[in-house]
Amino acid sequence: MNLRKIVVNFDYTLLLTSIILSVVGIAFIYSANINKNEHLKIEYLKQIIFALAGLAVLISVLFMNMRTMKSSVEIFYIICFIGLFLTLFFPSVKGQRRFSLFGVSIQFAEFMKIAVTFYLSKFYSSNYVNIKSLTVYLKGSLIAFIPVGAIMLQPDLGSSLVFIPIILAISFVAGIRKRYLLYTVLFFFTVGFIPIITTVNSLFFKNENEIIYLMTNMKYVILVFIFLFITIAISILAYLDIIKGISNKFKLLFYWFVFFASIAFFGLLLSYPVNKFVLKGYQKDRLLIFFNPYSDPMNSGYNIIQAMTAIGNGGFSGKGWQKGEMIQNLFVPEQSTDFIFPVIAEELGFLGTVLIVFLYGLFFFRGFYIAINCKDLWSSCVTAGLLSYLLFHILQNIGMCIGIMPVTGIPLPFISYGGTFIVSCFLTTGLLLNFHINRFQY
Repeated sequence: MNLRKIVVNFDYTLLLTSIILSVVGIAFIYSANINKNEHLKIEYLKQIIFALAGLAVLISVLFMNMRTMKSSVEIFYIICFIGLFLTLFFPSVKGQRRFSLFGVSIQFAEFMKIAVTFYLSKFYSSNYVNIKSLTVYLKGSLIAFIPVGAIMLQPDLGSSLVFIPIILAISFVAGIRKRYLLYTVLFFFTVGFIPIITTVNSLFFKNENEIIYLMTNMKYVILVFIFLFITIAISILAYLDIIKGISNKFKLLFYWFVFFASIAFFGLLLSYPVNKFVLKGYQKDRLLIFFNPYSDPMNSGYNIIQAMTAIGNGGFSGKGWQKGEMIQNLFVPEQSTDFIFPVIAEELGFLGTVLIVFLYGLFFFRGFYIAINCKDLWSSCVTAGLLSYLLFHILQNIGMCIGIMPVTGIPLPFISYGGTFIVSCFLTTGLLLNFHINRFQY
């Protein structure tokens, strides 16, 4: 690519905001670890190296021909999937398996988010003629959910959840029928239904609520499934005109009944085994403390209580850099990674958090500008997927720190400590910049 073309068409605001956010992250990683042992004190130095590596990746991506990338996206996807598979054979670190080679830890789940974004976008753009087809949507969903299975085995629930907004954003931009997207959203809510009501029963009713008992008693559950199966089958027969004499108005009614009843049937069918076999004990505890952190203040609820206390302790203007009482006394766990937002909130206060949100807003303002100015379906889908991936990270991380989202261990883009993650953030930024520079070409 021509250097002059890069300079003239470059989005300096997007790059500058990402660099400022990473510098803020390094400063507060330093502050969060200043009173820890020598090994942790140097995390900020590692983060500087990771950030520089990320910038090097960003610069190299600027000179990449995205059409070449599009043609070889399957290779990138397969490499990431192999990495996820190999990760399953490595030991667990803090409850999750990590691929490590010569002392360097790599989280292939972060790169898989980008690989899925590229591959799914290519699949939809290649099948644009049949984009309204349910078959196309189901095949596209498999591109994402196959690696999600490998990620869940690590287990890494947080990273698995990120793929849902990626799929929805790309599918929406590609032109998939809205009813399919609605079905997907309601289906995932239904899958979470049994874990949620059992948590509510345990927390608020001491496992003695009769209605919830009936909903989780297998004898009654089987009766509900039989009823749903029969009514769905009859409705399908009526809709397909196998049962004669049904007017078109009633056929439409049967269609929507099957639509919502099948969500309940398949969602609940999956919800029970998810609650019993998939979700680990600590993940259920996180759901419990989401409703009431003070139900277990010294164990499962400790992290979120300390995080919210630190945020409140910062007040309007904060305690000052390296002067946060909660942070410097190490009351907030994982304060350089998942809970770095409370570090900023306590030391810079409300003003500091507004600044961070403003910088993210500026980043996404430029990102969405790039997305809506893409000239073809593939590039539009890719930019939408990349932005949704980062946006979900931000909303989930800040949300869990202030107690409005469950704790999932999702880091804050550009700010949280982590080599693979910050490199993937800069890679995402470089891809967005490349699409902007070549917006008249792609």
